[in-house]
Amino acid sequence: MLDLTKLSELLGRNENFVSSTKYFDGSIQLNLGKEKIWIKAFMGRVILVTQEPPPFGFTFAIEGPPAEWRWALGGAKNRFREALMTGRLAVQGNRIEFSRIGKAVHGLSEVLRRMLQDGSMRLGEGE
Repeated sequence: MLDLTKLSELLGRNENFVSSTKYFDGSIQLNLGKEKIWIKAFMGRVILVTQEPPPFGFTFAIEGPPAEWRWALGGAKNRFREALMTGRLAVQGNRIEFSRIGKAVHGLSEVLRRMLQDGSMRLGEGE
């Protein structure tokens, strides 16, 4: 469960996310176990966040079971990059765009981490 409005607002204020998506027209899907979050970004702005991804897919997706997302985001430090590098979380889709907007992905991880810590994001309930 995730507060989608808060996610959108926090991404819009995250300098890494905004600056790295300035020339991006695409979508990022988060597969948090069975839960899916689809984020549409265009020219530095989040224009839609939904839990109902459209049928045309995503630019890239980051996926993993809730326990791995908790490991990556819930500890004393942000281990998101480590989770990606070690295969605890995986990337699907356009890896070139994923790499090109790496600062945005880091910004996204910072926002998710903050939301997990303040309770506006819960992982793995009912799974």
